[in-house]
Amino acid sequence: MQEYNAGMSLDLQRRNGFWSWYECSENAGLCFAGKAVGGSRQADHAEFQDLHPENLELAWLRQTHSTSVVDAGPGDNGSGDALTTEQPDLALAVVTADCVPVLLSAGTRIAAVHAGWRGLAGRIIPAAVQQMWRLSPHHGSEETTAWIGPAIGPCCYEVGEDVAAQVRAASAPEFVKEGPRGRPHLDLPAVARWQLQQIGVDDVRLLGICTRCDERLWSYRRDGAQAGRNAAVIWRAAIRDAPAETHEARALEPAADHTRR
Repeated sequence: MQEYNAGMSLDLQRRNGFWSWYECSENAGLCFAGKAVGGSRQADHAEFQDLHPENLELAWLRQTHSTSVVDAGPGDNGSGDALTTEQPDLALAVVTADCVPVLLSAGTRIAAVHAGWRGLAGRIIPAAVQQMWRLSPHHGSEETTAWIGPAIGPCCYEVGEDVAAQVRAASAPEFVKEGPRGRPHLDLPAVARWQLQQIGVDDVRLLGICTRCDERLWSYRRDGAQAGRNAAVIWRAAIRDAPAETHEARALEPAADHTRR
């Protein structure tokens, strides 16, 4: 397993049968969750209800690798790849299997973003942040925090030159490196962080774990059509308690910065 840049310390816990990383900040509670212990697939959003406080409703999307940002309501919010809300009784969820999950908090407004290479090339993360600021103009960049969850790392994400060119155009050349087979490798989490910083979000916290390398997480590149989905969930911090019953907990150790390799 390769962990390529921590930048934040979440607790790794086995809660309600999932490998999960939890954090509660001043304004938000959040969770990144991987495989159910035992390796079963998560195919139904109902299974993610145990990842957030039980008195909250869950909002999700039918993700399409778009740049669509949706003002969320409970349940299925249709097609899109980012959700935002100020509702205190609503948790937002996106799912991934190598793409980058980004959770955001700006004062009383939160957001959840699913960003694959298409979303990053289309700048869905800046679009989500800017929509948060438009909808809640009393909150700006100095109050905004971003958490970037587990995604495929530059160690494993080999692509064609056409994909590399589109991501390079939306970021910077240093996030595209030649891999061992002479083909481009992309650092998607670093692109996400760069895009956030470019629009003025300086508080960016990266949980640097490669989904393909880490067997606690689902990876489409590793598991193919049998891959389940990892979850990223955020809720307003008025409800601070994470779901009950912790079977195992330890601090995730900071890791070396793999983006420099």
